[in-house]
Amino acid sequence: MMKRSLLIVAMLSQGASASVWDRALTRPSELTAKMLYDQKMKDGDEAAVACTLQSTSVRNIIESLRRAEAAYREASVARPGEAEPYFRIGNLLYQMHFDCEVQATRPPTCDRSFATAMRAEQVIQAWDQFERRAPLDPRVAEILTKRAILNTKAVDGTASDRTHLEAAARDYQAAFDRSDGLSKARGDEEVLLGNLAETYMMLDRLDEAIATYQRAIAAGAARVSTVYGLAVALDRDGSGDQAFRYIHAQGAGGFDAFTKEYMRKAVFFVPEGEHNYYFALLNEAFGNDGAALEYWNRYVGSRAHPEFQPRAREHIEQLHKRHVRPEQPPPDPDDPNW
Repeated sequence: MMKRSLLIVAMLSQGASASVWDRALTRPSELTAKMLYDQKMKDGDEAAVACTLQSTSVRNIIESLRRAEAAYREASVARPGEAEPYFRIGNLLYQMHFDCEVQATRPPTCDRSFATAMRAEQVIQAWDQFERRAPLDPRVAEILTKRAILNTKAVDGTASDRTHLEAAARDYQAAFDRSDGLSKARGDEEVLLGNLAETYMMLDRLDEAIATYQRAIAAGAARVSTVYGLAVALDRDGSGDQAFRYIHAQGAGGFDAFTKEYMRKAVFFVPEGEHNYYFALLNEAFGNDGAALEYWNRYVGSRAHPEFQPRAREHIEQLHKRHVRPEQPPPDPDDPNW
């Protein structure tokens, strides 16, 4: 009994001693990691500020962006569980390349040559890492709609498209669920539901798209683009007559307003060529058959959304039966010669 008691005491002593030594050994490491993290976050912030200087060149901005992102990533390596570096990476890249319309002074890096699908993917991945580490951070609600739009813009005709669209649908739904009464009173409800419906349509979930478009319109003050989205979804679902009724209800003024929105790039379409379906359907609804046929041909030629190509060919066939000839429509703002 005595030997056993001594053994237990010895084991307890060794355990206590090991615990003390463990703490002694780990504390300097943790302190070093914290110091390195703080320094790298500071370096990243300083480089981020340099990005916003109006007197600097595009080359210097890009170099500052590179340094800021690298510093934030080094901070994340020092303390892998921290969410903040990823939030700042996503926020900085988004501000410099995508958040262009709301800024009083537009950064020179806010144009198509920089706002690429690859850079959208970088922002998405950074914010995904941020949310994974801090799901209860209130800033998650602030990035949902932005990330949804970026996921939509990241669609580029590759195998990852469906993953991006499904992620966009989740974010739009989450943003709608988190929106308060004030946001809905401002009309955000219609915008979120309209964007969600458009995403469902791109996923070929037409029943959900139509139902969500109808919810968006019922929310009040629906944009013409939302109504036209419903018309396109109905046409693709085989209800062309009903689609035309929604288009006619907006009148010629609605058609003109939508065209101007598109030319100002206030609305965008993915993938490349999707807008042709809208303008083909609109022109056909208003009796502009020659322009409609040209747009239908362009849509088929673009190979956008293969699942909807057969429906476009049905329209072409019907126009051919009436001996319609293609007519050149007004210039397209996406045309470099426009």
